[in-house]
Amino acid sequence: MNKDTYLQNNKRLSIQLSSDGFSFCTYNLENNQYELFKHIDFSGLTNTPNALLQEVKAIFEKEEILHHSYKEVTLIHHNNLNTFVPQVYFDESLLHNYLENTVKTFENDFVSFDELDTLKTNNVYIPYVNINNFIFDSFGEFIYLHSSTVFLTNILKNFKVAQKQMFVNVFKNDFQILVVENNQLVLANHFNYTTKEDFAYYVLFVAEQLKMDSNQFEITLFGAINEQTEVFKLLYNYVRNLSVYATLNTNLSPQIKALPQEHFNLLHL
Repeated sequence: MNKDTYLQNNKRLSIQLSSDGFSFCTYNLENNQYELFKHIDFSGLTNTPNALLQEVKAIFEKEEILHHSYKEVTLIHHNNLNTFVPQVYFDESLLHNYLENTVKTFENDFVSFDELDTLKTNNVYIPYVNINNFIFDSFGEFIYLHSSTVFLTNILKNFKVAQKQMFVNVFKNDFQILVVENNQLVLANHFNYTTKEDFAYYVLFVAEQLKMDSNQFEITLFGAINEQTEVFKLLYNYVRNLSVYATLNTNLSPQIKALPQEHFNLLHL
């Protein structure tokens, strides 16, 4: 094994795939540091599995770092094709049934699940199977997870929640929302939005359904948002305990220029 191969084999490659882009980072397992991060917007519409695969293949052709070998490879599927099921009610033979009330599924859809044993719940979801196959062909064995699993795991790793609290992870066209109380999951959902009004409506609707007082409960925001964005300014009119995640990530190398709230799933994996 030459030196370059050794260096890559002591790294983890993590990829997050969403409808509007492809993000990846490398993490040095020896010095516990994220060394590289990159986000690439897709060049066109990815409204079919084949279109999505073609975008991913084009990115792989251009990015040399994606042709290296890694000790670990993790793929995060970011979509709204999921639901959480308490393990006490979980039956692996009924995976399609758990999704049919909230997600349009087809008989030949492959359904997977992530286990969150500390919460005694499983996240049932539809991964992009053709992307899984491509990643396997590129790297061999790898781990894949749903983005809601990663977001929830990261929240519980970085917060100790007593009173009911909301966490929102913002992407370009959608956002994840979690409500946690006593370090237990109360609600998880995923919304698409096009305007700041859409965003505020969904957040306030969730709060209303859970009888959360907008003058008391806390919301912490992550992802593609800051205090100067119109979304934040509008939401602040209704929720006073509103903040953007601001804890510095000490595991980032100086080469990665990212604010604490940005790319929270990948950079806290």
